[in-house]
Amino acid sequence: MMSPLMQPIEQIASTDILSCSPETLVREAAAMMMESGCGSIVVFNSAEQAIGIWTETDALSVDLSDETSRCLPIREVMSTPVVTLPHHMSVHDVVGQFRNNAIRHALVEKQGKIIGLVSLSDVVLCQGTEAFLGLKRLDGIQAKPVVVLQSSDSLAAALASMREQELTAIGVQFADGSYGILTQRDVVGLVASGRGQAELGDICTRPVIGVSVSTSLLQARRVILQHQIRHLAVFDAEHRLAHIIGFREIIQSIEHEFLLELHGALRERDEALVQSRQSLLLADKVFEATMEGIVITDGNGFIQSVNPAFTRITGYSREEAIGKTPALLKSGKQSPEFYEYLWRCLRNDGAWQGEVINRRKNGLLYTEHLSITAIRDERGECLHYVAVFSDITQRKQAEERLHFLANHDALTGLPNRTLFIEKLQSAVEQARQYDRRFALLFIDLDRFKMVNDTLGHHAGDELLVRIASELQRIAPNLSTVARLSGDEFTVLLENIVTVQQVASRAQSILDAISAESTVAGQGVFISASIGISMFPEDGAMADALLVNADTAMYRAKERGKNNFQFYTADMNARAIERLKMEYSLHRALAQNELEVWYQPKVELSSGRIIGAEALLRWRHPDMGLISPAQFIPIAEESSLITSIGEWVLDSSCAAIRRWRDAGLLQGRIAVNVSGRQLKYSSIVDTVACMLERYALPSSALELEITESVAMDEDSGMVEVLHRLQALGIYLSIDDFGTGYSSLSYLKRLPVRGLKIDQSFIMDLHQDRDDAAITQAIISIARSLGLDLVAEGVELDEQRRFLVEQGCHCGQGYLFSKPVPADAFEALLRAQQV
Repeated sequence: MMSPLMQPIEQIASTDILSCSPETLVREAAAMMMESGCGSIVVFNSAEQAIGIWTETDALSVDLSDETSRCLPIREVMSTPVVTLPHHMSVHDVVGQFRNNAIRHALVEKQGKIIGLVSLSDVVLCQGTEAFLGLKRLDGIQAKPVVVLQSSDSLAAALASMREQELTAIGVQFADGSYGILTQRDVVGLVASGRGQAELGDICTRPVIGVSVSTSLLQARRVILQHQIRHLAVFDAEHRLAHIIGFREIIQSIEHEFLLELHGALRERDEALVQSRQSLLLADKVFEATMEGIVITDGNGFIQSVNPAFTRITGYSREEAIGKTPALLKSGKQSPEFYEYLWRCLRNDGAWQGEVINRRKNGLLYTEHLSITAIRDERGECLHYVAVFSDITQRKQAEERLHFLANHDALTGLPNRTLFIEKLQSAVEQARQYDRRFALLFIDLDRFKMVNDTLGHHAGDELLVRIASELQRIAPNLSTVARLSGDEFTVLLENIVTVQQVASRAQSILDAISAESTVAGQGVFISASIGISMFPEDGAMADALLVNADTAMYRAKERGKNNFQFYTADMNARAIERLKMEYSLHRALAQNELEVWYQPKVELSSGRIIGAEALLRWRHPDMGLISPAQFIPIAEESSLITSIGEWVLDSSCAAIRRWRDAGLLQGRIAVNVSGRQLKYSSIVDTVACMLERYALPSSALELEITESVAMDEDSGMVEVLHRLQALGIYLSIDDFGTGYSSLSYLKRLPVRGLKIDQSFIMDLHQDRDDAAITQAIISIARSLGLDLVAEGVELDEQRRFLVEQGCHCGQGYLFSKPVPADAFEALLRAQQV
């Protein structure tokens, strides 16, 4: 398959050439370039001959403060002559022409006619260069140091810097630390518009689109294509502007990687020539030009000829090598048995290949891939040996790097889960052999998701790197720090004598992690929860120790986070009990053990039932009624809440249909909806299906959403709520006042009602603060035009207070506890009498 850099430029050249006459004004030419998005304009005379070219680089020479400069005819400022290349020239050779002539554009000629224009952009966007681009990261390319000016600096200063340093773009820094970019394309636009007096902050492009230095060239090109730009900012680990790369830097890297591919192709060609043993003379050109070293010896192993690459790789000249044996390269790294096997293969098979460590003339070691072929005559006598070798030292280093990456976390450089498990297993074997103890610390960051969600993944990565560095600093020698995944780290402390040592080290880790950090220019506080298991007390195998440390970590989170917990046997018992509960809950849904109970909502002034709230209950065959507080959290964590929630909705709609048909209920039944249902299930389609199945008007159903879920703007909740509103569903916020209580956000939510949390109702008759809060919530609801329901009404004093303040609906034990469906139906029937 032809390399993409060996294809003729005719295949990538643009046939749509932007052109103008010699008398076209500079400002008009600039406007034409901006309108067409071209980086150059070719000047043709009346005989349709290309006499010059004006490019974005030429635009830097225009004096923007002088209107005369913009009104010059293009013939006075164009570059001439225009470089013209034959259509069959390879892309690789074109890159060389661009480099040698310091140009970025050239015309393409075929049979005496101009058929197109080729530019650096065409080469970078050339299909098939992905293999080259994917091999190198931005931190491995050669790029000019970035020039960064301040946003208050003048345009004249920027243009002077770009001209003097031959830059295609400069960075612009603003007072808040953010960056913009000014490119040659922007200057062309200024030439076209005549805007010459301005501060950089007013004319640069902002914000600048950028990537980290660890990004591959392939990914960088994808970003360039995605945003349709030609320059990309490169940020270092501290999010400082390190480079601005353009097509020129990408071209240099493509050319380098192409040369490497060409070397490989030459090696394959050389090996094919060696196998045609009677045709060595035909390989003279290749012998001299190939990048691989070639040694030809006689049948006794004495060197008769070497090629220039041999001298380049080994440091020995032709004169120094001829007459010697290849033993002059011996490093002593191969055993005598290695050479015995090599000669045995040559005698029996006539060929050998493999890797050898040899020594250069200057004493440095290098690794080579060596192929030796015996050249025999018609009688089978060995006339010559031909050895072809290539220096693979860099490749070996790359393989070692790949091995490192396979066993280490790419972000922090710490051992990953694979390597950590190996080290943990090794620690178990060593401790068992020498009767030692060690500790395993399982660390999980608290509130890390909030950093990612609010400041972005770049800030989260920056924080993880900082924490990894702190763990390595605190961990004693011979211990192992690893990152298992996400925000989970482990520390393996070997040769532990006392538990107090481990506790002290765990507290040091907590203190270091909870120290104030600055990420993405923002001060953040973060903490951690640490679980600790000890060998041999808490497990005799690696997997048991890891599971137990993880279990202890969850106990630390349960106890308020930012603390550490040692593993105890009862933790497993609780974990097993929870698993049993989860299993039973799966079975409960399948075997109809779940029930929907109803708590009436009443008109506070009269006590008349005007609706109800549907509440889930679980009647276990052995344990009886299980509190929702026990099983709802398990349903949430295990994702069962989605299917359970759908079942509750179906049961409630069926009951509504039954009571409406009997003329017992005209009000709404409220069903609670969890955040997971809104986020991960097709709740809108489910509700629409239920209404259609039971032929219910949307006014018969109310959905209650907790305040914290409703305020979760980033998760797409608001869009889902608007879609439910479009169905005509009555939406209300449960437990109002206990969450974020952002009034500005509340105004944008498509809700029609609020439920005052029972924690405020409980003592409002004797607690001024609760009374004041309740009054405030009622006032807020009235001003926003929202309905109110007070929950937890148990005393008549509470009822009277609510009525006086303007809250007309409530629920609570004063009227009725939650009751099974048939009992609630009886209440409805009693009300009809």
